[in-house]
Amino acid sequence: MTTSQNPASSPTKAAADPALFDLLVLGSGIAGLATARLAEDDGKRVLLIDKGRRLGGRVSTRRQDGFVFNHGAQFVTAKGAEFASLLAKATAAGNIKDWQISDDKNVQIGTPSMRDLPQFMATGLMIRQQTEITQIAHHGGHIGFFDEGGLVATGRRAIITAPAAQTGKLLSDIYPDLAATAGLARYDPCWTIMLGLEDDRGLGTEPLRDEAAGIALGVPEFTRSNQQSGLDAPALTIQATGVWSQQHLQNDPQMVIESLCQIWQNLRGETLGKIITSAAHRWLYAKVTTAAPSDAPRLSHDGKLAIAGDWLGGPRVEQAFDSGQQAYHHLR
Repeated sequence: MTTSQNPASSPTKAAADPALFDLLVLGSGIAGLATARLAEDDGKRVLLIDKGRRLGGRVSTRRQDGFVFNHGAQFVTAKGAEFASLLAKATAAGNIKDWQISDDKNVQIGTPSMRDLPQFMATGLMIRQQTEITQIAHHGGHIGFFDEGGLVATGRRAIITAPAAQTGKLLSDIYPDLAATAGLARYDPCWTIMLGLEDDRGLGTEPLRDEAAGIALGVPEFTRSNQQSGLDAPALTIQATGVWSQQHLQNDPQMVIESLCQIWQNLRGETLGKIITSAAHRWLYAKVTTAAPSDAPRLSHDGKLAIAGDWLGGPRVEQAFDSGQQAYHHLR
């Protein structure tokens, strides 16, 4: 059973008598879930800690005013055997299905939403959410995770799967060589807008890409669904390209919504129906453009901490998964 706890529920007790785990994992995205799942199956006592309210990282779904938006990773594909095996198991469990995204490309998506893939991976893991780790330090011969209230937990080993910038900040004092590795990675940001519409006018019937216009991928959400969990509602998710997002990085969210709506309508040649609800989300670390070199350190000199994340491999979801598994093998 996945658990979610408030880190400040008992700060005095946590500071005086923190739990000791075989492995602490920071981040509940695909890399963190992959490494925690592997360690748990290996008989280790594992605690996964994340600052967010929901797990999955950028494999994310938002529900708003009766609409469902898959506003993070839009789909997954598998090239390697390990990730393919995971997707096969998730398919058998009803958490993954095929989606023909274009005439010549078939991918897989979570069902009824993208978040169902990380939810499947998290089954049985101990996860403490809404806990922002602000310091990582040695503590009693182990690795200590601290929040603003003090020590949260200790681990004999630890794996950090936060985005590169956050990893670098957390490890700059305790493991500067790993912080240096994190400093070598680069990302593109991504503005994503979510529109709940009165009707399907102007949506079209398939996803839309136009890099020159600034749209990396726009998806009418009902194209994913089989009338499941509200995904048949007239909802639209538009993700801007990295170039467009960088150019408009500091724009007001409402301006971003209006601009991307106008681009969509220009490309479709039709006006969207009445917008009932709208939101914008700015992913600062959306797509890895430069991964850290393969020969850069990934394991601490004392063998107690490893790093993982798509920024060590590449932008695909599978590369985050592979990195998480590799990090665990580094520690064994």
